Amino acid sequence: CGGKLSQEEIKLLPMGARLMTYECGMRFLMDYIQGDIYFKIHRPGQNLDRARTQFKLVSDMEHKWKVMENIVKKYM
Repeated sequence: CGGKLSQEEIKLLPMGARLMTYECGMRFLMDYIQGDIYFKIHRPGQNLDRARTQFKLVSDMEHKWKVMENIVKKYM
């Protein structure tokens, strides 16, 4: 490993960002469904709103996929 990312890992950075965002959205949604027992909320429906926000971000990432890949190529 040596502390450096492999070419395959670099190539997968955009996918990792998308996956982590999706996972976070799923966690917010599950917490909402289970009665808001994990994430602290300040108002009813907050975790549902958080989930929707994460899923919207995933959708935005999908629409800007080439831009994300180009950013990785430019800086890695």
